[in-house]
Amino acid sequence: MNLLMLRDFARDQRTWGDFPARIRAHAPRMQLHYLDLPGVGTEYLRPSPSSVTAIRIELAQRFHGLVERGKLPEGPWSILAVSFGGMVALDWIFAEPELFNRAVLVNSSSADVASPLERFDLRFLPGALMTFLRNRPEDFERFFFRASSNRFARKKSERDPQVQAFYEDLVRLRRERPVRRRTLLNQFLAAARFSLPAGRPRTKVVLVSGEGDRVVSPKCSLRLAERLGAPRLVHPWAGHDIPTDDPEWLAREVSDWMERPA
Repeated sequence: MNLLMLRDFARDQRTWGDFPARIRAHAPRMQLHYLDLPGVGTEYLRPSPSSVTAIRIELAQRFHGLVERGKLPEGPWSILAVSFGGMVALDWIFAEPELFNRAVLVNSSSADVASPLERFDLRFLPGALMTFLRNRPEDFERFFFRASSNRFARKKSERDPQVQAFYEDLVRLRRERPVRRRTLLNQFLAAARFSLPAGRPRTKVVLVSGEGDRVVSPKCSLRLAERLGAPRLVHPWAGHDIPTDDPEWLAREVSDWMERPA
């Protein structure tokens, strides 16, 4: 089984931490592959479209091009995606229903199943606007890491060398491949306008949410699960970035679900 992994808003494939290693430990036969969204990571010089569908089309063209050139295997494929990456994955499994056997969607949302206030907590708006205007790597990572990770938000984490090392690594990575303001704005607009296509996908889907998500209400994953007729896995305390908060739990749950009979 090949698993394609998509990160979330303004994040790239280098920010998974030790989550991939933990998946490999639980599912040694699973082959992990990564693609960055336009405007981020390996694609940081590429402009980002302002709709999820346009982002998905660009991503799918790159994916199929790599398969055709033998740089990615033909399949079978599944996909795991976080938050904004989950919206792109949702659009993709409807557009190409035979491509992915399974999809794991972590803390994602859609405008047709949740209100704007459920999809983004307004308490974070002033900090998000200030971070956008400054667009400095250390400000961006401090704000978004604290907002999305409950592990980092705890006061004692400021004295945790492991957490601080992870934060400093995020800042270094963002300096190496800076994300432009236009990309941040276009990804935000794309997320705000995204709605699910009609019907239900053929791909087998599971929704994963953190009960402690302070950015996006866990109700979004609940309603997505109801809308898609899909099961839901709930972490009792993790925030928006579950791969950072509890990578072992997520790796174990994903591996177990992937190996269950269809």
